[in-house]
Amino acid sequence: MDRVEQMYQAVKQKILNLELNPIQPIDEKALVRETGGSLTLAQQALERLAKEGFVVKQRGRWLIAHSATASTLREIFDVRTTLEGMCARLAAERITPEQVQRMEQLLNDFERVLKTEDNKALLIVDHQFHGLMYEASGNRFLARALEEMYTLVYRLSFFALDRMGSVRGNVEEHRHILEALKEGDARSAERLVQQHIAHFQSMIEGLL
Repeated sequence: MDRVEQMYQAVKQKILNLELNPIQPIDEKALVRETGGSLTLAQQALERLAKEGFVVKQRGRWLIAHSATASTLREIFDVRTTLEGMCARLAAERITPEQVQRMEQLLNDFERVLKTEDNKALLIVDHQFHGLMYEASGNRFLARALEEMYTLVYRLSFFALDRMGSVRGNVEEHRHILEALKEGDARSAERLVQQHIAHFQSMIEGLL
């Protein structure tokens, strides 16, 4: 594999893994530092990626193509919606009183952080809430797959933090999900989680 190909594969992987900020120009010098290449190689790789629709050049700066980010996001949410629905069903059947107590504490944390308008802190609490539900499913393989997808979505969410408006409705959805889990209502838990994910997907797509 020649050096241009190596740079091309490295940058393409960063785009597919959502490691590059999709709403800011690509930092070519950072790419060089991270890949050990050169600015010339980075330019050649970006030119090739542009032909494939991954990046676009505007006013002399390279940007991630919106279609590339949107396509990756759809793929993630297609799978996440199904698997997290399954996770909620299992969690409704298997959740322990101790796990319920921990999730109720996270609802209190949501309320506390909402008052600070700190969206970064909200994302951290959201991650903990979903992680507890993954744990409550009792299925390590399902939890691992969902954690990997959550990490990818978290990256995108983090890039858009300063553009997020009120997420009060999103927080209330967590409360309804927990009620279904506590009641052992597997069908409602699945439906509520899938609606929650669809709402979040729409919000992120609108910001990017």
